[in-house]
Amino acid sequence: MKQNVFAFLAGVVFALGLGVSGMSQPSKVRGFLDFFGDWDITLLFVLGPAVCIYLLGTRIAAWVSPERFRVSSDPERMGVRFFSGCILFGIGWGMVGLCPGPSIVILGQGSFPTVLFFLFVLLGIYGADRVLAGLSGEK
Repeated sequence: MKQNVFAFLAGVVFALGLGVSGMSQPSKVRGFLDFFGDWDITLLFVLGPAVCIYLLGTRIAAWVSPERFRVSSDPERMGVRFFSGCILFGIGWGMVGLCPGPSIVILGQGSFPTVLFFLFVLLGIYGADRVLAGLSGEK
């Protein structure tokens, strides 16, 4: 139960950070990804500290509990499936300007495009699972 409370609180802080930073605004995200046009660098000031906090947190977690916290560097896990997922994620994010994480935050606004986007994300996840299960011979 205690673990769930901390996970919930971390999610609330994450959602608030996304809202305050503007990362839940598709126009802001598209502006950040437009390197050769009217590049909006402001999200870099969100991304930079976030990466630093993540790196610090992983080091602390590995120091406090090394047996429970292991980072896998197994190259077998980074195959075609991993890289094709990364590429599709990046293309979708760039085209729409919404990342699935922030889309959950703005889903509460009830805007039709966001709801539609989220439904297509779920459909894509389901479809990818079915295709990969078929390729591996699972039923």
